[in-house]
Amino acid sequence: MMTISDNTTYQRYHTGVDKYHLYDLLLPMLLFGSMGAITWAIRGTSGWGGIDGTLVPGLMWGLLWYYLCWRKGIDARGVALWLGLGLALGGELGYGQYVSWIQGRFYAGDEILSVSPWVGYAWFMLCGIGWAAPGGIILGWVLHANVSTRAWLVRCVWALVLLTVLFNIPLPFLGAGMIDWFGERLLAWCPGLLFPNAHLGLYSGELDKHLVRTVYTNTQNFAAVLWWLGAMVIALLQRDKATCLCGGIIGGGFGIGFAVSAVWCIGYSYAPSYIDWWKMWELHAGFNLGVLYALALFLTTRRLNPVEDRKYAAPISSRIGLFPVFCGFLFVIAASIEYFPWTGLLLGLFFLIAMIATIFVVPEKALELRKRVALTYCAFLLVFMLVHGGTLRSGVVLGLYTSEAVEQYDWPAGRILLFLPFALLLFAVAAMRMVNHFRKDTSPQRLPERMVDLCAFTAFIGAVSIWPEKIGILYALFLCLALFALTRLSRRFGEYDL
Repeated sequence: MMTISDNTTYQRYHTGVDKYHLYDLLLPMLLFGSMGAITWAIRGTSGWGGIDGTLVPGLMWGLLWYYLCWRKGIDARGVALWLGLGLALGGELGYGQYVSWIQGRFYAGDEILSVSPWVGYAWFMLCGIGWAAPGGIILGWVLHANVSTRAWLVRCVWALVLLTVLFNIPLPFLGAGMIDWFGERLLAWCPGLLFPNAHLGLYSGELDKHLVRTVYTNTQNFAAVLWWLGAMVIALLQRDKATCLCGGIIGGGFGIGFAVSAVWCIGYSYAPSYIDWWKMWELHAGFNLGVLYALALFLTTRRLNPVEDRKYAAPISSRIGLFPVFCGFLFVIAASIEYFPWTGLLLGLFFLIAMIATIFVVPEKALELRKRVALTYCAFLLVFMLVHGGTLRSGVVLGLYTSEAVEQYDWPAGRILLFLPFALLLFAVAAMRMVNHFRKDTSPQRLPERMVDLCAFTAFIGAVSIWPEKIGILYALFLCLALFALTRLSRRFGEYDL
């Protein structure tokens, strides 16, 4: 949740933002958008996958959210990790075949049929909503503490529904996975609703791999949109303005932004070898979503209610208990289960042990310690995922192996030797930092400089991951824009400081 940690600084910000609101809105948009472009492109590069790759932009935006709040006198340490984990869940959704649809091509068996490009753009929009919606909804859930136990129980149930949608979890009363069952019902009742060229009778009998993918992907994306609509209705019934705001801006807004970004892929039809058009699309999509997160930040930090937040701050720890701890553990496992389960289990246990310790070792300071540990783990997990995926291409650049010799999730000896020292160092530094949280009151030190370092390191990993492609120049451009916004914001925040 977000609370006012420094009332004097917040009041100065409050006065300044009313006077210079465009300045305080546009610079964060440039910062979030630029780093979003880099990290979203990293997410789609070899070395990273679905949920694990989407952790990179999500955690980056989470740390930027925390940093800008901290400079405004707002404590958002408990928000950063959940922003990243929530957005990462959307990485389970697929959309690859939509690229051919916007070019008018629909694959069915050995045939290439025609399809209206608008069908492709419509599905890009639905996929964009489903991809960003979990991040927007979960962000809204964790922003404020003034929520009843009953409201949290409803949220927990709805979160479980999301997991059944994203991971196609088999349900006993259905006899199949949620998406498999839902897809079969749609094929039987109204195939023309979701599946292109259904009037040709393509979806009867045994389906080829292209049609199987179409049925599964469209059904899952459609179910994710239904989940988002349900979450928005629940927020309205609970009079949860934060979730309505974040869910509407981030979920609904990215539906438009995702489809608009896909226009870059038309370049494959006219100049296929000129540049990596898919990467152009990813850069644009990440910029769009970053702008939406910055807008949500601006709107949710303008009017905080410190009285209500303090009123509910103590009860929330007892009401939720270990639920957020185990949710975080499961989210980390979900991000890694498909490609590196043992590493993911280690990451999850690291988080689980540290968070449980905050509850039982020093119970009178459990909520404060939980915020500190969650923020430290957020920074640790971001850097870990950057290094974990970045070692694939780094090994090629250093000549340890050739790009043809390894697939995305292969771990030859050279890559292990390259990654292991960094991984052990990261675990050691994060563990020492967490131990210090229990020993003494810790406060941020040289945070502006560290944020600059983090942005630069992230851009470096991004550039290495696509070396020697010429599109790397855009990574440098976005880094320059991000550092420009960050330094100007630091100067602006200096007016709020004591």
